[in-house]
Amino acid sequence: MRIRGILCDLDGVVYRAHEPCPGAVDGITAARDRGVPVLFMTNNASRTPGEVASQLTGLGLPTAPEEVLTASQVAAALVAAEYPAVAAGGGGAVLAVGGPGVGAALAEHGLRWVDAPAVRAALTSSPVQIDVVVQGYGPDVAVTELTEAAYAVAAGAAWVATNDDPTLPTERGLAPGNGSLLAAVRHATGAEPRVVGKPHGHAYQEGLRRLGVAAAECLMIGDRLDTDIAGARALGLPSALVLTGVSTREDALSAPESMRPDLVVDSLTELAHLWVSA
Repeated sequence: MRIRGILCDLDGVVYRAHEPCPGAVDGITAARDRGVPVLFMTNNASRTPGEVASQLTGLGLPTAPEEVLTASQVAAALVAAEYPAVAAGGGGAVLAVGGPGVGAALAEHGLRWVDAPAVRAALTSSPVQIDVVVQGYGPDVAVTELTEAAYAVAAGAAWVATNDDPTLPTERGLAPGNGSLLAAVRHATGAEPRVVGKPHGHAYQEGLRRLGVAAAECLMIGDRLDTDIAGARALGLPSALVLTGVSTREDALSAPESMRPDLVVDSLTELAHLWVSA
């Protein structure tokens, strides 16, 4: 395969919490040295691209914010494009649920947004009209945030989710991810969110647009068959599963065709042969 660009997941591929995954720094550096651009694409929507870039730089991978695409940014782009009343400032506001990365992404697109405390504070004076709820992961998301999301969705607000990963890999194991948080609002309202992160197509399409490469020449590197690899297969991207995160080699061997990676490697250094002819 001829690879001209890389979409690279972060959690479980490049790092686990604050520790680099084995071979990740050397593997990414080798691709960059051969002139292959890398866009780090993550479903973890809690942080800003600048914060993610700073962490990667600290791990030995000098990275600019423009080289990071978060699911929050994908969600914000969708809201700006498909909810013109909110984008123009003529409608209500967007309720941001999740970490700081959610609100920062909405602000990048000029969208008026509020958080749950602001909504609650305005109840006795001038209640805020919520037209869209954007829900992403945040380590400090509490019942109060989920409650305000449920109120808004039940009242008719559109519901956009950054991703629906049920778990998040950490140095201690798998923690509840945004999919687990979405389940609470879904159970309370009976509604279904519109999900934009991997494996859904919006994230990959935005990533390809940023890299400026065709799907067939862009390698998706991930650690989860059900998100990273499934989404790549659906859009025609070649894919590599790295065994430093969630899915195992046995999982890959038994996976249905729709989730089967082109390559399975223990470390990103094993992909070096792909950059030789880039």
